[in-house]
Amino acid sequence: MTYDQYRGRFKKVMRALGATHTPHEARHTFISCAKYFKVDDNLLKAIVGHKITDVTEAVYTHRPFEDYVEAVQVIGYEGDDIDFEPIDAEWD
Repeated sequence: MTYDQYRGRFKKVMRALGATHTPHEARHTFISCAKYFKVDDNLLKAIVGHKITDVTEAVYTHRPFEDYVEAVQVIGYEGDDIDFEPIDAEWD
């Protein structure tokens, strides 16, 4: 699926739900929560697909899958434990 196809389908679903969310809101929330719960920065970058510039971490460090699972599980998702500033973003 291309990005344009995804965007079109996402917008169609949001209209049907009467919602105004963007796909990146989930990324903002997840990364902010991971930082709040002190998930290792390089592990977080690997989870969300961001570039790791540290050669030791990017090339020579090999983590077991369980490290990724534990990093995600440490995050609380109750929704009332963290008060983040709202995201004011447009998505065309």
